[in-house]
Amino acid sequence: MRKEGKALERGRKNRCFVLGLAVIAFGLLALPRAEAAPGIPQELKAVAARIEPHRAAYDLRLDRALSSPEIASAVGRLEFEWADVCSGWTVQQRSRVLLDRAEGPRIDFGWTLNSWEAKDGKRYRFIIRRFLAGRESAETRGEAELIGPAGAGTASFATPEPFTVTLPEGVVFPTMHSLEIIARAEAEELPFWRVVFDGSGEEGGLAGVSALPVRSFEAGEANEELPRKEEIQRMLAEQPAWRVQLAFFAPGEVDTLPLHEQTLTLYRNGVADDLVFDYGDFTLRAELVELESLAEPGC
Repeated sequence: MRKEGKALERGRKNRCFVLGLAVIAFGLLALPRAEAAPGIPQELKAVAARIEPHRAAYDLRLDRALSSPEIASAVGRLEFEWADVCSGWTVQQRSRVLLDRAEGPRIDFGWTLNSWEAKDGKRYRFIIRRFLAGRESAETRGEAELIGPAGAGTASFATPEPFTVTLPEGVVFPTMHSLEIIARAEAEELPFWRVVFDGSGEEGGLAGVSALPVRSFEAGEANEELPRKEEIQRMLAEQPAWRVQLAFFAPGEVDTLPLHEQTLTLYRNGVADDLVFDYGDFTLRAELVELESLAEPGC
């Protein structure tokens, strides 16, 4: 089993969890004008048209069956928003976790992520802030751009110190990756592998992500027996869904243990449910408790 200390460090400091969708407060970003934004790639237009911009909240708890006995308890909150702003997609995420070990002090950690991603998947801006005991401990801010048909490009980090990262051919940004997961799940073309840049982690913001199929659900099947609030029922009742496992690897290290794994139920409209975040020595489960549709942007 991986050492607890290393697992906790991955959970607190490194790649922030949630779906393939990452990231951050777009009010702080200089966004391009909507009329200048290229369109969604043709092969993903049908998938993007069915995405319902939304705001969701999840209660986090320790999955004892999948966690080390050295972890006594864990509770938390995850809030996630995926919005259409005409020129692109924005994602905002806020998370906080209180984790108790059998011995030692409580660990209180969290993060916020805010991002803007162009609808053609070529440009991306992000801000990630990490917190310990309710106080900001680090900030990562930057932007990235892909150039040419093969998707190679460059990411420029402004904080915590300026540096650049070369993005390899075939890399994608988080929202484009999420759309591709839905498209491939619907077409029964899982598993697949993709290198994703979201700006988090300690590998220059890059991770290799393996997406594996677990099972598929007919429209309404995944949600039909769960006690839900009316708005959740309304948004999920007619949606097919797929249970998918994502394994995240350091770039070029696919033959090693993953940095962490996620398993989630992903609905065709982009809503994620019943998320499981596996960090080796502890596993968190996220239950969808609030869901609301966002207003149309009026593009």
